[in-house]
Amino acid sequence: MSKIIRKHRGVSEVISTILILAITMVGAVFVAAIVQNSMLSTTDQTATHSEFVANSIRLTAYDTRDSADLSGISNLDNEFSQYLCTNSCSGFANNVPIGGNPGTDFIVLQIQNTNLNPIYLSKIYINGIEHDWASPSDDIPDELNASFDDPTGTNYPHAGKFRIIPISNNNPILQSLTNEVQGGEEVRIVIKLSQNFIEDIDMWRPLQIHLVHGGAQPTEYIILSGDTR
Repeated sequence: MSKIIRKHRGVSEVISTILILAITMVGAVFVAAIVQNSMLSTTDQTATHSEFVANSIRLTAYDTRDSADLSGISNLDNEFSQYLCTNSCSGFANNVPIGGNPGTDFIVLQIQNTNLNPIYLSKIYINGIEHDWASPSDDIPDELNASFDDPTGTNYPHAGKFRIIPISNNNPILQSLTNEVQGGEEVRIVIKLSQNFIEDIDMWRPLQIHLVHGGAQPTEYIILSGDTR
């Protein structure tokens, strides 16, 4: 009888040891999970903060519609075609989009430089296609007027080019003489799409925007064609 008792007692000790080991392992996994989640949370917050510092150029509004008066700018119109005309308008790319022999369409971006220091917008890539800043021909700011074709590129940027308009500049709307955007300043960027796209841009297709402004890396946005904000 005593032998049976000793046998049960031995089994109980083994089970107790196994239970203690199992509880210890579960506790270790639980603590490791807490530490890991804490590290991930810290990493995410650091990344977000770094991204904000590196990319402190806010996209505050945009207009990529087939519509009239884009971003409230009179006479800045696109043809009602259910796509943004690029390649198929290459024959008369520098013409305005409305009327006979239409040129490539316009889009407008509105950005704010939240840096303390100025930035210099030199290039804008749209779906990988380069668009350059169109410098003025003289020291007198020209009014933006896309109501008629302008072969000189004075009244509006030609295909593959962009111009900058201060947000406070409304009547008349004058094009900036420089590509500089001061710290805290908000501006509108009028872009005339290049004819070098492989094909026209269908409505509601994504537009990948890269702003080259003299920083360590371009600032990137993803917006939709045909959309406005």
